[in-house]
Amino acid sequence: MKRGVSVLALACWASTAQAQAVGGADKARPVTGDPGISSMLVMDRPEFRVLRDYAEPGASRRMHSHDDATYHVLTVVTGQLRLTIEGQSPIDLTQGQVIDLKGGAKHTFTNTGTVAATIVEVFGKAPAATAEVVVTPLLHASVQLESGGKVIQIDPWSEAGLARAKPADLILVTDDPIHHLDPKAIAQLRKPGAPVVVPAASQSKFAEGTALANGETRTLAGVTVEAIPAYDIKPGEPSHPKGKANGYLVTLGGKRIYFAGVTECVPEIRALRNIDIAFLPMNLPLDRMAPAAAAECANAIKPKMVYLYHYDQNYAAGKTDAAAIAASIQSFRDAIRGGSIEFKDGAWYPQKK
Repeated sequence: MKRGVSVLALACWASTAQAQAVGGADKARPVTGDPGISSMLVMDRPEFRVLRDYAEPGASRRMHSHDDATYHVLTVVTGQLRLTIEGQSPIDLTQGQVIDLKGGAKHTFTNTGTVAATIVEVFGKAPAATAEVVVTPLLHASVQLESGGKVIQIDPWSEAGLARAKPADLILVTDDPIHHLDPKAIAQLRKPGAPVVVPAASQSKFAEGTALANGETRTLAGVTVEAIPAYDIKPGEPSHPKGKANGYLVTLGGKRIYFAGVTECVPEIRALRNIDIAFLPMNLPLDRMAPAAAAECANAIKPKMVYLYHYDQNYAAGKTDAAAIAASIQSFRDAIRGGSIEFKDGAWYPQKK
């Protein structure tokens, strides 16, 4: 065995990877210059990145390196490979074997088998530099983020007036009602060429949008954006079916910031971890995300900081029950009191003139 390389018989780990990695090749993108090789981003976290690669029989990945990786673990999930690390002898790998490469090591591989090979690669990241993130609540579901000179607008809505809003490098839209998808507000705030991310189901209503389906991750305007499913558990109208709307998890200024959109606390939300700032809806129709449910959701994902938003469903119609709204916010605060979550009270609903 060559120095710096270990072949690990981690059967349990490989079994878990296989359960996640097999399938989905149709979503992988061809690697330019490497016929028969395709790759897809599975996960992008502040600490690590996961890629899933596919290699057709006889296909080779050119000699390359991942220079930003602090470590690199490669697992052969299906098939067999011949891996060559620069300056070392080739190694033949079969299903279930794991290689621990030095971060940034140059390497190449060839599928020496007769069936397509599936490879999972995990790359460590250096700690991200943190920067101040400025949050400006605008109205209802409309939020502005700023960090390091970059501006993100979430669900910009003309009803807010947008006098405080800044031109956006990136716009995220969670759903298609006007208080989420407002073409006029987007046109007002969008910098030339700035990406506008919309749920895949909403792209027909905003053709210029970059569609992101539930579970997909893209890096846009230098920001990692993951689409988190947003949907109802309790049936009834208005209905928010699974697959129609997105929440978003973004990494900005070294912080993981989650915008839930209009949703109940579904399993995909409960699985979130290491959230710095979360925006959760409350008081949704049909008693969805009542204060107790919203607080239980916050306690489940344990963000360092939480904002309530999208909680006055009657504001636009001028029928706000201020006392009931204040009581619901207090109920939420009481339910998270004693934990480690900091509550931030945003000015979401200015008095109508």
